[in-house]
Amino acid sequence: MSEQDTKISLVGSVALATGVMIGAGIFALVEHVAGLAGDWFPVAFIAGAAAAGVSSYAYARYSSVDPSAGGIAMLL
Repeated sequence: MSEQDTKISLVGSVALATGVMIGAGIFALVEHVAGLAGDWFPVAFIAGAAAAGVSSYAYARYSSVDPSAGGIAMLL
């Protein structure tokens, strides 16, 4: 293995760090909600999934109607 194969690029390191921070935030948030919801955690998790699904569907519909390089930021 060459020295070039063992190095990570700037883009790769930023992507890795961003993914780790977002992933840790998601798991920490789920843990916090589970503690607050108690026995209602499955219902809270399903409600969150439904909200994320509706949001994703809205973004997908918008991007198919107005395909621009700016995405949702151009609308706002």
